[in-house]
Amino acid sequence: MPVGVELTNRSITLNPSEVAPGDVVFRIENQSSDLVHEVEVFAGGVAGEVLEVRNSIAETSKLTLIDEVENLVPGATASLSVSLESGTYLVICNLPGHYANGMWAYLTVAGS
Repeated sequence: MPVGVELTNRSITLNPSEVAPGDVVFRIENQSSDLVHEVEVFAGGVAGEVLEVRNSIAETSKLTLIDEVENLVPGATASLSVSLESGTYLVICNLPGHYANGMWAYLTVAGS
């Protein structure tokens, strides 16, 4: 199931935000006109939970990094394929200041 990931200067939007377990392809687009972004997918999050920010980045040590795409320049697109079990996943840009500016979203993996 493909999940569209739109990156702006202050948000990450997932479409859809809920998928079935199994192979998931994130189709990522950096729609920012001037900022480089990254996308990190973490397991172990709690939907809606806001992480603590230390030294301008989100504290992710209690989460498990599934995979990531780095150095997405403005206008760039990328794909990230992962296999996900049922649960809640946090999708963030954790470059300095980006998470605190709202660049995070939760993906729910449920069903069969």
